Amino acid sequence: MIPSKFILFDTEFTAWEGSQERNWSLCWEHRELISISALKVEKKNNKLIILDKFNYYIKPRINTELSNYIINLTGITQHKINTCGLDFEIVMENFYKFSRNLPLYSYGNDYVIIHENMDLYKIDIDSKYRMWCSKFLDIRHIFRSYNIDTSKYSSGTIYKHFSLEKKIKSNVHNSEWDTYSLFLTLKHLLSS
Repeated sequence: MIPSKFILFDTEFTAWEGSQERNWSLCWEHRELISISALKVEKKNNKLIILDKFNYYIKPRINTELSNYIINLTGITQHKINTCGLDFEIVMENFYKFSRNLPLYSYGNDYVIIHENMDLYKIDIDSKYRMWCSKFLDIRHIFRSYNIDTSKYSSGTIYKHFSLEKKIKSNVHNSEWDTYSLFLTLKHLLSS
């Protein structure tokens, strides 16, 4: 069920107070990516090993200033975006190379957000990033097969199902931590 090599990843995107409840329905609200984090993982003898890490910040093109809401939620600051953020297409190319045609798992299939950003930024319909969509999978199916009620958790809190220790100081809703939370949970499932 879990392949021998795969990618775990998570994204964060622009949001404002009430935007989720409104489903980003105001004309100026767009879910622009601001970070993508990933782990390249290998499964050997029912143990998971991190082979490589990926962590990039992305400069939003339309709403270039982060809201206080998203800064407080994710811990990603405007300074971080301004100094470390790259353009969406550069990050997509790096992420594409990093994944090397491996299956990509996220909590709820974050490819939807990637696809929205491709539409928003008018990325060519024949782009390899659009053809890539079949590689993206929802990891919640794996967790549900172990009888975990995923509706009670997010990517950053799923580790709590097993009362696992959070050894890294980071915000939930930080793509780097949320990806590691997925890893800890999968690692625990395989070792049980």
